[in-house]
Amino acid sequence: MQSLAEIASDYAALMAAGETLAAAEKYWASDIIVLEPANVESDGPAIAIGKPAALARLTRWLAANAMSEILIDGPFVTGDQFAFFIDMEITRRATGERQPFSEIATYTVRDGKIIEERFFYG
Repeated sequence: MQSLAEIASDYAALMAAGETLAAAEKYWASDIIVLEPANVESDGPAIAIGKPAALARLTRWLAANAMSEILIDGPFVTGDQFAFFIDMEITRRATGERQPFSEIATYTVRDGKIIEERFFYG
């Protein structure tokens, strides 16, 4: 089994390469909980429980937004968790509007799989 640091590094590399869905498919546990700070109507509920619900939420977000210039600071690893600072440009597909976007993402791992993903942004 991969170490927590190896999982975190691979997850970061996949995300930086724009392979967010592949990272989720590879590392999310079947019972993952994804927590967002707010419920944005087009993105679905602020909490997604279980891999199918979390993947549906991510797929909706990726269909509405294109990510570019993804910069990841981290991973920062402690105990059974890791975190990233993520900066990127988002293009809203419906309008073509580009905007900078920053977030902190934390992940809790059990048995080599991510069981919780939590985002913080303003």
